[in-house]
Amino acid sequence: MSPLKVGATESGPVGLTIDTTEMDSLHRLPLGLLPLKTQALKRHSLIKNAQLNSVVELFRDGESGSGQIRPDSLPGHFNSSDPELLSDIAMLKRLAAVGSYDVYTLRVALRELDIGFEHYDALKLSPEKYRELTQFMKHYTRPIIRRLFAKDGTQLESYGNLVEYLRNPDRDTVLKELERLAADLDTSVSSIPRFLENYGDTFLGFSYFRSCLTESEKRIRLFRPWTEEFLRSPIARDNASLQTRVVHGLQSLQEIVESVRQRFTYFDQSSTEFWENPTAESFRCLRSQITEQHASTGSVLCGLVVKFNLWTERFSNHGGGHQRRLEFLESEILPGLTALAETERRIANRFQN
Repeated sequence: MSPLKVGATESGPVGLTIDTTEMDSLHRLPLGLLPLKTQALKRHSLIKNAQLNSVVELFRDGESGSGQIRPDSLPGHFNSSDPELLSDIAMLKRLAAVGSYDVYTLRVALRELDIGFEHYDALKLSPEKYRELTQFMKHYTRPIIRRLFAKDGTQLESYGNLVEYLRNPDRDTVLKELERLAADLDTSVSSIPRFLENYGDTFLGFSYFRSCLTESEKRIRLFRPWTEEFLRSPIARDNASLQTRVVHGLQSLQEIVESVRQRFTYFDQSSTEFWENPTAESFRCLRSQITEQHASTGSVLCGLVVKFNLWTERFSNHGGGHQRRLEFLESEILPGLTALAETERRIANRFQN
């Protein structure tokens, strides 16, 4: 795994390095990427915590956990009210409003925030994550391969290989099919590789979210009986208010997962239907639909991922005493869950309309 060098001062490179796997996260933004003036901040990350707040993580280890501080509290931490620090805090507070720190959301959000960010080439998934997403991409690339090759085309190891191959196809049958596809899309054969790059970028981001949902669903399936066991415990079974809050939380989780899954199923079907009669306009509409809901879907999935990453870390064997479970549910799982469900309802309503 190669580190990514980022950051520069007026006199030359800062020399900070960022592990490329940090860019695979929905909830973590390495501050070394940003044009901050306070160099000490660049060693840390802006994260979404389990309460769905954006905080600066000062340290993280297995024994001490995560040391977190709100941006507003940084002057006290650094014992400084330096104008450069205050300027950096203002930048962090603007970034705190971004719902997810996945690379796809950040590409858009950082341009809109206009904070002087320049390292867009760093906003990409690690090679390891890219390879992991291959299984999710197959659904979207298979129709292309079948159309152009009339078979699986398994000799093409990745979507990038396919795009590169089509720049110089060596078979007449493929070239003829490219000409027909170009006619359908009202474009030239030479433009097809670029079109497929756009198609791939669109569904790579979508596949990334699918992988996040799949992993969250696995953890929620384990979390549910863990929670139901707690509700039958002496500490919880006669506490009507607690029972109501926790059951409502479980219902909210189910509602969120089912709603996001339905939206993903819709896009699965839409991508298949697109290749039955591909046109430039139908692709523009499909891409627009996915892009418009990307940031908001990211914020919902970010909430799920953060909460259940933490649950997996704290209760790796799915055990834990009743009091410990109660404290975790009250402090980490339930806060923000109702708001997360309401956010998903708004997304679903806009999407359906």
